[in-house]
Amino acid sequence: MRAVGIILALLALGSSGLADPAVEVFHADRIDGDRVITREDVRVSFYGVRMVGKETDPALHQSAVRFLTEAFDTLPFRLNDAVFRESGIGVNRYGDRQGMILLADGRWLQEELVLRGFGLWNGAVGYPLPLRERLIRAEKAAMIEKSGIWRRFSIIDANRPPKAYWKGEFIIAEGTIRDVYRSPSVTYLNFGDDWRTDFTAAIPARARKKFEAGGWKLADLKNRSVTIRGRVRFYNGPYMELDFPEQLEREEVAGEG
Repeated sequence: MRAVGIILALLALGSSGLADPAVEVFHADRIDGDRVITREDVRVSFYGVRMVGKETDPALHQSAVRFLTEAFDTLPFRLNDAVFRESGIGVNRYGDRQGMILLADGRWLQEELVLRGFGLWNGAVGYPLPLRERLIRAEKAAMIEKSGIWRRFSIIDANRPPKAYWKGEFIIAEGTIRDVYRSPSVTYLNFGDDWRTDFTAAIPARARKKFEAGGWKLADLKNRSVTIRGRVRFYNGPYMELDFPEQLEREEVAGEG
């Protein structure tokens, strides 16, 4: 029944958000980092988007703030969070509301931010699949056009990673998984022949069921091309921990889907 509820909620996500009677209307008061605070003192997160930081690119950050200010302006926006609430992610631990932010002209804000290169799809946990796919498509379009952040940011080749001492940077990496090794506590996705020096992604045992919920096994990832995203540190080479399946995208092969 829960799955049916999610499907019905997604069907209600029209471009304007008016099809869902649960959609709430707000007026923005100010922008606060990666969220908007309304006149009603409700905090609404730009959930799903990792915004460009002021310290990373001051000029682009200022352009993003200017876009957000103009996008909200004096007009109301709508928050459609039905499917997010159904999945248990309608509010984060800080009390920020999370959902689909629809501007007065019907545009989906998170998609616009990614499309303009003001942020990246961040692999947010529990994100509804149809919306996640839209953000990934917007990100690919921004990359092709070298919009915003993509003028400087680039995807890492996981099979030939740059020699660097990683210290928690957020990256996107893509490559072919050469081997999958499962231990009692962790499943390792190795992108090279020597795990002591090559790129490794690690999935803790507690998260395995989440990744395999789609009917495939982690062992099936061997020789598959994937894209992963998250923070990387140096531990016998580049090392990324994957806690949520939203952080991993499998390249489709013939006969799947």
